[in-house]
Amino acid sequence: MSNAVTLWRQLDRIAPRVGVGRALSGHAARWSMILLVAVLITVFFGPSGSWPGAIGHVLVNFLVLAVFGAMLALYRPKLYASVRAVALFALAFVTILGVAAAAGRSNSVILVRAELIPVAMAAVLFSVLFDARISMVAATVMAVLIGIQTPYAGTPALFLTLVSGAAAAFSVRVIRRRDQAYRSILITAAASTLAEIAAGLATGPATVGNIWRGVVWGAINSVVSVALALMLLPPLEEFTGVDTYLKLLEWSDLNRPLMQRLSVEAPGTFAHTMRLANLAEAACNAIGANGLLARVGAYYHDVGKLRKPEYFVENQRPGRNPHDKLKPSMSAAIIRNHVREGLELADQYGLPDAVRAFITEHHGTSQITYFLQKAKERDTTPVNVAEFAYPGPVPQTAETAIVMLADGVEASAHVLRDPTPKKIREVIDHIVRQRIEHGQLRQAPLTLQQVEVVKEQFARMMIGMYHHRIDYPSATGGVTSQFASDDTGETPVFGGTPPTAPPSPVRDPGDAPLPAAAETPAKDSGGEGAVNRESGLDAPVGAGTPAG
Repeated sequence: MSNAVTLWRQLDRIAPRVGVGRALSGHAARWSMILLVAVLITVFFGPSGSWPGAIGHVLVNFLVLAVFGAMLALYRPKLYASVRAVALFALAFVTILGVAAAAGRSNSVILVRAELIPVAMAAVLFSVLFDARISMVAATVMAVLIGIQTPYAGTPALFLTLVSGAAAAFSVRVIRRRDQAYRSILITAAASTLAEIAAGLATGPATVGNIWRGVVWGAINSVVSVALALMLLPPLEEFTGVDTYLKLLEWSDLNRPLMQRLSVEAPGTFAHTMRLANLAEAACNAIGANGLLARVGAYYHDVGKLRKPEYFVENQRPGRNPHDKLKPSMSAAIIRNHVREGLELADQYGLPDAVRAFITEHHGTSQITYFLQKAKERDTTPVNVAEFAYPGPVPQTAETAIVMLADGVEASAHVLRDPTPKKIREVIDHIVRQRIEHGQLRQAPLTLQQVEVVKEQFARMMIGMYHHRIDYPSATGGVTSQFASDDTGETPVFGGTPPTAPPSPVRDPGDAPLPAAAETPAKDSGGEGAVNRESGLDAPVGAGTPAG
């Protein structure tokens, strides 16, 4: 995958299974739209005097459009399955050909201006919303449709619109910065200028003045086309359901209300998501997936914990665990429901569909095994396993799959007393192997080679996160590894003469002896041997601690 493919895969991400009758009706609806476009184009340019001539024009236009429709059906099936996307293509063709018909209403071939046709506008929109290949094919079909119309017969309209449309399509693949619009304008204007000069010299009779007029009109068309495309982009994003790079960039703003709530009401979860986002983005970029989508998805994947933050261990104070007073089934329900509650918050705050997918897929269908095991030990009646499993679905994209892996890895690494590079790599191998064995990656488009790259990126990032610092001399106001308050509660000395009797350091809760495995709550990352940060203390990975 490539970032240049700007999320067209997010259209209709999970295609429903439909019957033959419904599938045929869907094809009929799409090809009816294509036929309607062919009829409208014929009307725009004026039908022939006879019915056979009018039918012939409709058929010619339809066959040209059918090339584009067949390309969508064969090579972009998910895009073809989106009725809204097909409707946008139809609307764009009708609009561009309508402008071409208006620009071609002149009795003089010299006054027919192909430079006024904004094929570049459609090309820019299709490149940003879908991808450059789709845009290139659409621009080519538009150019052919324009060139075969009667007003443009004997003119270089096909050549001029083809060059400007192709240049616009490839000038802007993914808009990451506002100044990229200037780059697109310059490339499109330069291509139009070269095409105009080439066409003028090739036709022979054209004067220098006429060539320069064409160059000026082409430059104006480039500016207007790119500007209009950027203005139309936000409403068309909403219409098609496509989440472009710019839209994701807006949702990556940590000052958004939901992120502000998470940082204040669930600070432990917020810190976890920040570390997780760094891991997921680095891994996605390394395999050519969408790193920004993974980062934004990681930001919002656990927002459901805002409803009951105190039931998740990263937000708990030492020694206070509300799960101690609950039945295992109730604890599992609270942990499991953070997915449903996350979707409710996503609806409330209007999260994009591509980001919502991370809320439902980052746990897949894994079991909350700690509380499942605890329920089996306490109850004599058979336990309903479905009550101790996440609803799913399993990850459907590379980005959600990587966030699932990063979530388990980042959480489980916190149990390491001495996070050496070797131990970190062992944790990563354990979590990834566990997810694969449990079938959580069976529908994700990841190869084994890509999984190895992801593991290597996790190791590189986490080894850097869990680095050691040197002791700074206390005489100069620094902090050493022995820095702590004494038993009397007095503040340690920052420099100067230290006390004659060094205070006994207060041990961090993580240094205390761990309780028995059966009393150590598990993490929600799911699977055997993981750690449950949702409730309780940390425990060694793979030490027999049941996990959720």
